[in-house]
Amino acid sequence: MKLIPTLMLPAFLLLLFGSCTEKVKTFKIPEGHVGMFGYGSLMSRKFIESGLLDKNYEGPFLPAHLSGYKRSWTFAWPTDLPLINADGNYYKDYILVEGDTIYPKFLYYLNIREDPNSIINGVLYIVPKADLPIYDGWELGYERFDVTDLIKDYSIEGGPVFAYKTLPDFVAEAVDDYTLNIIELSYYKIIQDAFYYWGKEFEAEYHKSTEPVDATIIMENQKIPWIDPPLEKVEELKSNFKY
Repeated sequence: MKLIPTLMLPAFLLLLFGSCTEKVKTFKIPEGHVGMFGYGSLMSRKFIESGLLDKNYEGPFLPAHLSGYKRSWTFAWPTDLPLINADGNYYKDYILVEGDTIYPKFLYYLNIREDPNSIINGVLYIVPKADLPIYDGWELGYERFDVTDLIKDYSIEGGPVFAYKTLPDFVAEAVDDYTLNIIELSYYKIIQDAFYYWGKEFEAEYHKSTEPVDATIIMENQKIPWIDPPLEKVEELKSNFKY
């Protein structure tokens, strides 16, 4: 019986030695660029190319993981605050339910919140510094912050990696009432497009690392142009981003 542990020990040591000698891949950020970790709409290459930048993306676009954060639907944008659309215009959002026009009070989007026991999957890529104002404009109400040391899959060289998390004033829990809050179906479809691009395993890992939300508040919303929107708060949010 003593022969079994004697034989198992070298195998264990070999396995341990192999895991210790595995090299972490290097993610190099070129001069004039920063790294970006996307965990929501910024996981979709199609959205980045056609909805955000209107140009092809030619750099690395890699699945990656971020430690110390958990993903949730806890970004609440009040609908009485103008939110810029991908086309650069401002709109008021409403939904139609059985012929009734309803203006929900909040639109909900994905967010990440600190959780030392959590790791989320997402996408790692590069962004020209000149394009950061475009990204920041899309991410109003979020804070762009440095996550370089939290990327699990790569050793980062050449610059910082950023992600976006919700500013405290916009963090709230959604309720199961579409008259109060909704998740835009168009936004949810961007997430689904990322699943289509990355595959079922990526999608399963996303769901595992994301707090669930009631699907009944995922609804198609309508938009009407917002004439002369009050932009004071929007300009204040824009001023928070530094370059």
